[in-house]
Amino acid sequence: MAHCCHTKGMDLASFGWTEEFRQKWEALQLVGAQPARVVADFGTSLKIAAPEVMAAELSGKLAHYADRQDVPKVGDWVAVMPSDTGPAIIEAVIPRRTEIARKVAGKRAIKQIIAANVDIAFVLLALDNDFNIERLKRFLYQLSIDAISPVIVLNKADKTNDVGGYIDSLRNFKLPVIVTTAIEGTGIAQIHAHIPAGKTAILLGSSGVGKSTLTNQLLGVDEQATQAVRESDSTGVHTTVHRELFVLPGGGLLIDAPGVRELQLWGTEEDLVENFDDVAELASQCKYSNCKHLHEEGCAIQAALLDGTLNRSQYTSYLKMRQELASLKAKQIVRSQRSNQRSKKSLQRRNQDSMNDGW
Repeated sequence: MAHCCHTKGMDLASFGWTEEFRQKWEALQLVGAQPARVVADFGTSLKIAAPEVMAAELSGKLAHYADRQDVPKVGDWVAVMPSDTGPAIIEAVIPRRTEIARKVAGKRAIKQIIAANVDIAFVLLALDNDFNIERLKRFLYQLSIDAISPVIVLNKADKTNDVGGYIDSLRNFKLPVIVTTAIEGTGIAQIHAHIPAGKTAILLGSSGVGKSTLTNQLLGVDEQATQAVRESDSTGVHTTVHRELFVLPGGGLLIDAPGVRELQLWGTEEDLVENFDDVAELASQCKYSNCKHLHEEGCAIQAALLDGTLNRSQYTSYLKMRQELASLKAKQIVRSQRSNQRSKKSLQRRNQDSMNDGW
């Protein structure tokens, strides 16, 4: 692992350890354990930095009884028991400062953690057929939940003659925009400037957008394997198959993650307001507080759509995401009710068994 295996002279602070994490660590009061950061996730096994990099496995409790969202992911700080004979054992996860989540693919209302304790997120859009503002809005929503700072990266600038047009289409987001051609190293210095020493950044985007090539440029070595993109649909093969955290030459930290084909939202409708404050502001101006924003008299949203002060595609995005989050909430309620019913039945069986034992 580039810049992580050679940990001589490095300490936990080199991997983002702060006073905040130290206090959370001390609150765990685990005798004999030591703090470490998860720097690679291979599914069944992990690599941790303590600060020397070593293999680690989950304790039985974490592996078999923890909720999926509470199992350690790349970026997590964990409590480990070192071992002289095999992998270190991860006993607990130190409470996260931030996390990037999504709903798992499919119908189940289960939360999946992409990465933990991230400060800055670079959302990559390739200037080919991959450019998709709706996907960008979904990423920005997930990042806003934990106030992770987003930076938009327009990669593959060599694929277009209208970079300015793409930049103009993003002005309403009021976010930093960096234009890069990862293969040539253009824009790499600007990305470095957004990752201070000790801070953790992540590259997010769909397959084939150039994350692995960008990672190699930022590291200054060909650490991540890269593959060509199909010309027909700008689709990339999943080059990165696991999540990995790298220490950059300037002291910043970078997580490279597999491409996200589909970002299903995880959060609440209330979280949506921050991303669509223009819609929320207009809704507060409606004549009636229970306005459905359809055909009601004095609807500020319908008036704004008519006079063009509210962009119709912006409002359509809002409605679509709100509906998705409302559906998620309904699924979570059903899942919680089923879980409660299973817990009640389990308790009744245990009580019945204990009564039988007494006879």
